[in-house]
Amino acid sequence: MHKVMVFIDYQNFNINLKKHYEGRTFKSINYSYLGKEINKFIPLDSEVIKTYVFAYKPCDELLQLETYRNYYSWLTTSLKSVPYLEVIEGRQDIHRIRGIEFDVNNPDSYITVEKETDINLATHMVAKGFQNAYDVAILVTGDTDYVNVIKTLHDLGKIIVIAHFKHQNISKYNGMYDAEIILYDNILNEASAHRFKR
Repeated sequence: MHKVMVFIDYQNFNINLKKHYEGRTFKSINYSYLGKEINKFIPLDSEVIKTYVFAYKPCDELLQLETYRNYYSWLTTSLKSVPYLEVIEGRQDIHRIRGIEFDVNNPDSYITVEKETDINLATHMVAKGFQNAYDVAILVTGDTDYVNVIKTLHDLGKIIVIAHFKHQNISKYNGMYDAEIILYDNILNEASAHRFKR
């Protein structure tokens, strides 16, 4: 039995999930089941043993906004309580736009920047790979900033699976992964439906 670990770049996944469902009814995802549904498409005797979700903690200014408070409450109370799933926090910072008076309620006065997610994900994937904690790594992202991570793990002999949406281009990973799984509705529907079967 091959041991599988799932590494989810939350913000990249969530932004592109919304794009995938544009013009249709948006379906929330049960993150503990997402990796298990993806794993069904890997032609190996394999089992997901742990899922890691790399997400951000909003800065104090952003937490003044209800949207961010609700998101962070869900992250810290609901998601962190799921068995065999671990949330690794980065942060979401504000960069103020020069020449415009800052107002947290006015998104035109600042931009938000995610910090530490990439390095957290890369560190966990590589460290656990060298510790032989998994045989198969499922990376859920269309972000191609992880090229060096994927190459290192591929050269180490790990089985690498990239799961992404059809509209995302992962050509930079060519020759470095073993399987590419497109996140079509069949997978997403199953991963969302399980929340109602618990």
